[in-house]
Amino acid sequence: MSESVTRVDLENLENAARQLDQIKQFLESRCLGYMPAISESLGSASNVDMSDTEYQFTREATVFGAFYSAYGMQARNDSVYRSMQSSLRQLITHVETTAQNVRTIIGNYQSAEDENVQSGHSLENVVNSPPANSPGSGTMYA
Repeated sequence: MSESVTRVDLENLENAARQLDQIKQFLESRCLGYMPAISESLGSASNVDMSDTEYQFTREATVFGAFYSAYGMQARNDSVYRSMQSSLRQLITHVETTAQNVRTIIGNYQSAEDENVQSGHSLENVVNSPPANSPGSGTMYA
């Protein structure tokens, strides 16, 4: 039975981390970056920027006596917009976390590999050095 050897291609892992960073940058600049323009084109039901405010339109609370159906449509638009914005932010966070985890794996593997190399050198030195108490080693006891 042959012994399988596991090899880790660090260059591929580093490329994966870089690609995840590029995806994150794309999501931030192209997707999340265009969200304010979408919001501006949709407008707000009250013509007041309420993007940071939690609100919900109801039949009883129509701003300036406008038609409820228009506010219902605007509320749905706002809900979809906020949901999309929140989803993009969560996706960006997950991509960033994954890239950091890949870099941690690379660092841990390199540390383990360095320790293995050091252990190999130490073991080689022990095997190649003469025993301390062998006859003719020049050690004298009083």
